[in-house]
Amino acid sequence: MKKLTALRQYLIDAVPHLQRDPDSLLTFVEDGTIEFARGPNLSHGYTFTAQLVLTDFADEVDTIMIPLLDWLSVYQPDLDPQQAVSFEAEILNNSAVDLALRVQLTERVVAKRDCDTGQIRVDHRMPRFEREECPAPHWQMMIRAPGDEDYTPVAEWDTPGGSDGI
Repeated sequence: MKKLTALRQYLIDAVPHLQRDPDSLLTFVEDGTIEFARGPNLSHGYTFTAQLVLTDFADEVDTIMIPLLDWLSVYQPDLDPQQAVSFEAEILNNSAVDLALRVQLTERVVAKRDCDTGQIRVDHRMPRFEREECPAPHWQMMIRAPGDEDYTPVAEWDTPGGSDGI
């Protein structure tokens, strides 16, 4: 499940809370299925709900949601917007929550037999869907609370699929 690993690293790089404490992001797979076809190759697809749990999260919720949606728009743009992401939160105190996000993901694996060598070559596919409408390589999130006149910078990150491919 390379896609979940890539999403996790992307969020750690983008979210200030996770930069300070990457171990506060727990990741799980629930409701996973494998789709395959009978035949000579072993190619298959994973479909699963990824659960991302942020413990003691004390930043603006938008600092996790905006990078998550940004990543999904590049690597999983075919999701139904009504069902792609769901969440639960447990309010711990006036400044922190435990936040559980459920994200629908799919991942394609191409596995081909080479009968001459006795090898099976496996490639995990993670196609990147370009967003030509706004190709900026780096983003800074600015939030303005009700009643405030100015925006405050709260997070910054690189566009998904930047130089490191994540």
